[in-house]
Amino acid sequence: MLHESQTSISSVQYLRHDLMIELGRLEMAMEIVTQNSADTEQQVTIENLQNKHARVSAALSKLPLDR
Repeated sequence: MLHESQTSISSVQYLRHDLMIELGRLEMAMEIVTQNSADTEQQVTIENLQNKHARVSAALSKLPLDR
């Protein structure tokens, strides 16, 4: 049986992994929008993606470090 500390560390590792994947997806989306969109449409979309990226980065930075 896992101890509570082992379970919480595992949960943090999964969350960190998921957030890092989301950052990668947002970065790829920003690249695609930059390459394929009209100027006015592109600016709004890029700003939305950058805001999401900032929120995910902030959440990732608040996670406890692995021990």
